[in-house]
Amino acid sequence: MAKTSEIWICDGVEGTTRRQQIARLGEWKKLFLAESGASAVNVWEGGYGEYSGGWVLALEFESGAACGASLDRFHGNSKSIDDAMDVWQKTPVLKYRAGGLIHHVESI
Repeated sequence: MAKTSEIWICDGVEGTTRRQQIARLGEWKKLFLAESGASAVNVWEGGYGEYSGGWVLALEFESGAACGASLDRFHGNSKSIDDAMDVWQKTPVLKYRAGGLIHHVESI
């Protein structure tokens, strides 16, 4: 069975602390688990926190179809996601650098 991961690579906004960044990642994780249909949300830290910290956020989906359904919900303007985005844009803590989809296929 193929699984799909949506990967985000983020950096902290200049002037924010590691603690603020972790708190925002926690908000993202909670929302994405509740709203996106992801089976798991994993967060990894790269770098050295407040010196040059970076973050990798991975939303895990049981299939490509589940990932697609998540994108449909997001683009369908989920009220809770819109509300969260409004708050996050007014108080930026992390900035998106890169990302993409990874399809895990066991048969290859």
